[in-house]
Amino acid sequence: MKDSDWRIINSLHETQSITKIAAMMFKSQSAITKRLQIMEQELDCRIVERTPQGVVFTKEGEFLYKESVKHLEFENEVMEGLRAIREQTKENIIIGAAYTYAKYSLYDDLDSFIKCHPNVSIRVVNKQSNLLYHMLMEGKLDVAFIRSDYIDNVYHELIDYTAGYIVSKEPVKTEDLPRMERIAYQTNSKTEEKIADWWQGQFGTMIPEATEDVGYIEFAFRNIAHGNKYLLCFLPDNFVNEYNLSLQPMLKPDGSIVSRKTWFIYKKEKNRRAIVDELIGYIDERIKIKG
Repeated sequence: MKDSDWRIINSLHETQSITKIAAMMFKSQSAITKRLQIMEQELDCRIVERTPQGVVFTKEGEFLYKESVKHLEFENEVMEGLRAIREQTKENIIIGAAYTYAKYSLYDDLDSFIKCHPNVSIRVVNKQSNLLYHMLMEGKLDVAFIRSDYIDNVYHELIDYTAGYIVSKEPVKTEDLPRMERIAYQTNSKTEEKIADWWQGQFGTMIPEATEDVGYIEFAFRNIAHGNKYLLCFLPDNFVNEYNLSLQPMLKPDGSIVSRKTWFIYKKEKNRRAIVDELIGYIDERIKIKG
């Protein structure tokens, strides 16, 4: 199998749409379909079954998907290793960023800095905010952009606020939520507490267990688009609603919107590298301009 075959299997499992992965890989749908047929002939098995709702992976296909994850991880490790060798002469900055911040804001915020520092290599680590905070304290990150208030014993600058939303396929009444299926996703404990507190204030009960935990929030959006389920989450103002979902603000009893803070944090230390100090100064200036 070709390297591109593993990427096709991996992407198809995540999107369940030949149309979408054809667009992602800049190929025609017929080319993707033909390549799947060739793979099935070579491996003497069915990888997917076509249905009106999309593709469904067979047992053999699920096995191949798991192997594709390993293959792509290995490929990434090789590329990272080669990049590290090429960039030994460069200065490195390791930045932690919460997933939604990295997706919607980080690269715009860093654009001018990167252009002014072509010999600086920036590595971005995406994890939950509580994990990023601990990585920073352990010296594994130079700076971090996090959601929620993990700011003890670090310098911190307020970036913005993100509003809480009830996300569903169609608009729903808040009082109907206890009778609907809730999807959970991977987020930090302070965000979970904020959502649970909102639920307690609305219904006077503990928030019920989610019927489904999808890991990444992107998978939650996809699942909501295909069923009568909902998600409680926080989204930035520049969120791209590609599934055309209903976004209803999570309101407090006084009518204000539930929100969480986004922070830029870095350790309190004297012997920081000059390039990291330069980045901190750059971000501080951007915060002043935005403010």
